[in-house]
Amino acid sequence: MNIAAESSCPCGKCGNCIIYNRSLCSIGSAEDLAHLNRISHQRTYPSGSVIQAQGEHCDIVGNVVDGVVKLSVASVNGNDHIVGLLFPSDFFGRLFAEESRFSYEAATDVTLCVMSKPQFERFLIERPAIEHEMFKAKLDELDAVREWAAITNGHSTMQRLATLLYVFSKRTVNQQYKGSARDSHIVHIPLSRRDIADYLGTTPETLSRNIQTLARAKVIRNINAKHFELLNAAELIRHSGETRADLDRIATA
Repeated sequence: MNIAAESSCPCGKCGNCIIYNRSLCSIGSAEDLAHLNRISHQRTYPSGSVIQAQGEHCDIVGNVVDGVVKLSVASVNGNDHIVGLLFPSDFFGRLFAEESRFSYEAATDVTLCVMSKPQFERFLIERPAIEHEMFKAKLDELDAVREWAAITNGHSTMQRLATLLYVFSKRTVNQQYKGSARDSHIVHIPLSRRDIADYLGTTPETLSRNIQTLARAKVIRNINAKHFELLNAAELIRHSGETRADLDRIATA
């Protein structure tokens, strides 16, 4: 069952949205923004709630404003497997399809900018330039998914974990962790250890061993199950087996 709270945009203007410069809205005209403001609203979901279930009729789309959304798919044996994560400014929902192919779940408390799917589809069809940018953005996302697939298929668990930690260090807003006296770089991964292991294609036990290896090498400091202090970014990149440029491309796609 979906649990959500709705509100109108507090500023009343899409141009003042906190993800405006990172979303599709940034290329729209004043008229386009006015139209988006009329058909959109903010909706909040508490952590753990289902935004849209796999196989459910697709009726909403939009952008993540705050928080992290987890995409998962159910296998034939009924187990859920995480196939992706959405961060602020990422687009959620499936355009031009009747059913959702994935389950969208709030990995943290989430705020979404929600639009009716039919209304947004008409908006794109009537504005070819924006539809073109949307198409380019989805191709970039597809490239990033393929690069991540290459990493998970051809790299060791350590390399996958190092890549994940680096991506999260870039893609989440890392605030000073309560209780830490230093001005440190805190990486927040809003997933359980079991979810992380599933996403990386390994077991929780192997994941824990690799985390401890990075901690002993003073690459990270393990604060708790979901918070790590990044001590040595260069060493984290070396453990990933990737270049900084490749990791940055995955993190910003």
